[in-house]
Amino acid sequence: MKEGVICSFKKIKRALENLGYTIPPGNPGKIDGWDLVNLNKDEVKFEIDNSGDFYLAFKNGKKQKVFLYKKEYHISGYENSKPRYHVKKCRTFQDYSPSLYRVANTGSVIVWDMDIGKNVEVSELPLCKNCLELLKAENSNYTPPQTSKEFEQVLKDENTDLKGYLPKWSKISKEYREKQYYTCEICGFHADNKIDKQFIQVHHKDGDKKNNEESNLQCLCIECHSNVNSRHQENFSKGINKAKLDSFIKKYR
Repeated sequence: MKEGVICSFKKIKRALENLGYTIPPGNPGKIDGWDLVNLNKDEVKFEIDNSGDFYLAFKNGKKQKVFLYKKEYHISGYENSKPRYHVKKCRTFQDYSPSLYRVANTGSVIVWDMDIGKNVEVSELPLCKNCLELLKAENSNYTPPQTSKEFEQVLKDENTDLKGYLPKWSKISKEYREKQYYTCEICGFHADNKIDKQFIQVHHKDGDKKNNEESNLQCLCIECHSNVNSRHQENFSKGINKAKLDSFIKKYR
């Protein structure tokens, strides 16, 4: 007798999902339609990092970049009506209850069409305008994915995050700063406590965030980093970058 799967329960799973139930996740990978408030917290947790970016953290230690979207929307009643996808802790996200959102990382998602009372597949959700403002404040020269389909492609392209960094960048940056004793290679500022270490950053000399060869890295204080070139001056002139820079200058300059 040939051994194998007796039943995949696809129809049952689909029926449960149509009723609004969430099927607990297995391994990290393609995500679609996980209700934000109903995640199986023993297996996966929703996280917002210090930059306001969204992640799912899995029990096996892996993290997955995700976006949020409203799971119920007026689709049929309005021409080209689609919920926007959110990648940052923006004003819109904070104005609504988490129970209204679903987690996803795919170009097409399932949305409850409030006009016809059933689930429909919607592709290429447009980017939230408030999220776009926050992304531009972090880097005015950066062009973020304009649709959920482009977002999915970014995840596939060398596994970079939305800002173009590789998954190991945080570790690489920390190790290089430690090697340089948290000392700016231009002005010599040294961070000798945990709080001030936030003012020490790592710069890519050639501008390529995927080129993490040590010869391409430079340990800089936030002020020197902001003055590397005109692009960096613009990046540090607004948003969270400006707030950190102002804090550093007020404390040490």
